[in-house]
Amino acid sequence: MRLLLLLIIAGVAAYFTVPQRAAHEEAAAAFLEGREPGEARGAGGVTLDSVIGYVKGMLAGEGRYENYYLASKFTLDTPGAAYVECWGAFTQVQCREVTPGG
Repeated sequence: MRLLLLLIIAGVAAYFTVPQRAAHEEAAAAFLEGREPGEARGAGGVTLDSVIGYVKGMLAGEGRYENYYLASKFTLDTPGAAYVECWGAFTQVQCREVTPGG
């Protein structure tokens, strides 16, 4: 019974502290600024996937915010095949770079 009560309290706290889009955008910008200038990831030659990823990243740049009520997710396309994915809960946002197929 105590465990159930604790889970309910944690769920309510998570619901009211889900980071909004602005917090995700700030975290993604800070993550991208923290990378080295030449750190392009995947600089192993030009492939069709890298060209498509580059064009997709140049055209999209807005990012997609998804609210899952207890957590939130923000995905930002970047030039190249990789993209930035940020997850947030309890007012905290954590970002990482994702490389498709790797």
